[in-house]
Amino acid sequence: MQKTFNVAASSIYPLGVYFLPEGLHISAECTKKTDCGILLFDKRNKNGIRIPFPAENRIGNVYTMLLKGYQDKECSYLFYEGEELFQDPYAYELINERKYGEDREVPARCKALCHAYDWENDKAPLIPFEDSIFYLLHVRGFTKHRSSGVRAKGTYAGIIEKIPYLTELGVTAVLLMPSYEFNEILPEEEPMRSMEQALISYKDPLPHKEDKSFRINYWGYQEGLYFLPKYAYAAQKDAVTEFKDMVKALHANGIEVMMQFYFPPTMGYLKMLVILKYWVLEYHIDGFHLMGVDIPIQSLSQDPLLADTKLLSETNCPVYHSQGQFSETYDKNRNFGHMNDSFLYDIRKFLKGDANMINRFLHLCRENPAEHGVVNYIAKQDGFRLYDLVSYDKKHNEKNGENNQDGNAYNNSWNCGIEGKTRKKSVLDLRMRQMKNALVFVMLSQGTPLLYSGDEFANSQEGNNNPYCQDNAICWIKWNQTKMGEELLAFAKDLIRFRKENPILHSKKPLRGMDYLSCGYPDISFHGQDAWRPQMENDSHSIGIMYCCRYAQTSTEADDSFLYFGINMHWQPYLFGLPQMPNEKEWGLLLATAPTEQIKETTETESGGIQKILVPPRTIVIYGTRKKQVSPDKKKGRARKRVGNE
Repeated sequence: MQKTFNVAASSIYPLGVYFLPEGLHISAECTKKTDCGILLFDKRNKNGIRIPFPAENRIGNVYTMLLKGYQDKECSYLFYEGEELFQDPYAYELINERKYGEDREVPARCKALCHAYDWENDKAPLIPFEDSIFYLLHVRGFTKHRSSGVRAKGTYAGIIEKIPYLTELGVTAVLLMPSYEFNEILPEEEPMRSMEQALISYKDPLPHKEDKSFRINYWGYQEGLYFLPKYAYAAQKDAVTEFKDMVKALHANGIEVMMQFYFPPTMGYLKMLVILKYWVLEYHIDGFHLMGVDIPIQSLSQDPLLADTKLLSETNCPVYHSQGQFSETYDKNRNFGHMNDSFLYDIRKFLKGDANMINRFLHLCRENPAEHGVVNYIAKQDGFRLYDLVSYDKKHNEKNGENNQDGNAYNNSWNCGIEGKTRKKSVLDLRMRQMKNALVFVMLSQGTPLLYSGDEFANSQEGNNNPYCQDNAICWIKWNQTKMGEELLAFAKDLIRFRKENPILHSKKPLRGMDYLSCGYPDISFHGQDAWRPQMENDSHSIGIMYCCRYAQTSTEADDSFLYFGINMHWQPYLFGLPQMPNEKEWGLLLATAPTEQIKETTETESGGIQKILVPPRTIVIYGTRKKQVSPDKKKGRARKRVGNE
């Protein structure tokens, strides 16, 4: 061996395999402390040659060496300990011939990073939390279905083909489910775990059975090679370039790219930090949703390099200095946000008509701390999709192979009268109304809304609320939309556009319910059958919310318009009294979750011209102010009066 390779000492860090001017640097963690090294493949050693680590080049469990003068950039490698071969956890490239779902006994070989990429003029969109609209998707499932209409189905390139759709929808960021390199093959005899279980336990390496029977870990909430994009999600062999092409294309269209990472409890803070920094620098990633137990989100979010990077946590854990105060950098950049599961569960309860939810709803729709972001959603990858939320009372996970014992049994769902598929028009109409109501709650609450891909056009998982092992049409997005899906999609686009056009609905600062501008109206106020008198009793299911847009002034010209939301989640109609406006303004209907002909408007002239609206059951209406319209008869009367005076 010494005649072939000139082995010398090298620095312990960085870990991994790198080309240096003087040769190939190799550094790895080995636990056995004997018979460990690198299995190197190159033109002269096509079957691989073992090069052991010199025993003297060890500190703790870290071994290192330098192959002096070695510069074969096409080489590949694995590490070995005894007879066991394993991949470099710090690898930056792979030689991967395996397709998604194919098992293999020998792991894919790693490559030393020597990859040049032209980012051209790529710039991060840097969209604040309050102006963001997140879109959660699974790279494979997003375009894998034959109805997706893309050439490169189930890949990063497939997402590029869907950029026109994303821009038309109006989302500002895609949040990718785990897209780092992980092994999706899981042995059949091992108990399968949901994402929640993955967050509270460490996944040991799983041995394969001799008969090679396995299932798919479709979601990917497990350990993996954290410095690599998942190769099986690439249309081409070069996953690194394809992933970067995707990021660059999304950025060029004003869309940020964020990623979910699952970190086990055994992973230290420093390695997490190295991983996140690498993805920011090498792949231009804009944010991360960090999943696991005891993630050190405080320390991570205060790193200077991540000041402009969104960091999402599973829990509400604001970032503090040791003095107990928010840092100036953090206040300015507001880079921390938490995933608001409370919104998901409590808004579902309010949606289906549970009692004692009005006060909780008002808190959630206003929640918008100045110190950090809040991400609101009513459906995500684990649990019912939006369509299934209004179509199933019970989970239907039989196809997961666990006798329907997996998944959350309590989903706060309501099937609108019939379980599952139906052709009954009254039930379908109610489901449509409920889905529109849910989208209104998500899109028009303060904070950052998140859509789960496909929910905007009523995609279904057939009642499966835990399809972690389903790489098929249950999880794949079905793009051949039904008439219902087309209607819901048009409504979702209108809502997103409406949110963007009205800054008061996504304020950077919390709304206070006070008239601190001395303009005669508070920033937000609540109403009931009579204006300014909301019904807040435990059995109330209806509330009126008015926004004064002057408080969201974004230019030198003040916005003197108003918005009013009449929210009726009761199963009976509800009569709202609209607040009176200045003489030159009147209310006009903008959006409704029920057909507009079902909404009855009246004006009580004997009460000073107070406008009343009768809102149908389980319906939300949105009114805005406009310049008062003068009827033709009144115009003629005024003209006659002027003539008479003359």
